[in-house]
Amino acid sequence: MKYDQVKEMVALFNQSSNQEMQLETDDIKLYLNKQGSSHPGATHAPKIAETDPIESIENTPVEESEGAAIEAPLVGSIYLQPAPNDPQFVTVGQTVAVGDVVCVIEAMKMMTEVKSPVAGTITAILVQNEELVEYHQPLFKVKEG
Repeated sequence: MKYDQVKEMVALFNQSSNQEMQLETDDIKLYLNKQGSSHPGATHAPKIAETDPIESIENTPVEESEGAAIEAPLVGSIYLQPAPNDPQFVTVGQTVAVGDVVCVIEAMKMMTEVKSPVAGTITAILVQNEELVEYHQPLFKVKEG
């Protein structure tokens, strides 16, 4: 099976009302799930957080991390900045409007912009740059208003 075929299959699955899909051929095993639960046979490696002291200070909540959560719309690697040498899309204390891009998630070499569904102030960044995120995992907390 070629990459373009897998890519098209994932796109069709995302547009469908199906919640789960599994495909096994001689050369590929593919499991897709929109519900966020892991495949029964899947194993997860433990995550080791590497913390940069400066980044930890910047990501410390301004106030209690209450309010609405901005969640991951898909599974993939999260990028908090548009390019390695660019500043982050958003920082703690920054005001966002509905539709503002807050990060990008890469899945299967495709970049998906994550936009804020609410207007308010970012109170917490709950993930690290380039971390693998799960479907519906909270990424940011926003105090509405």
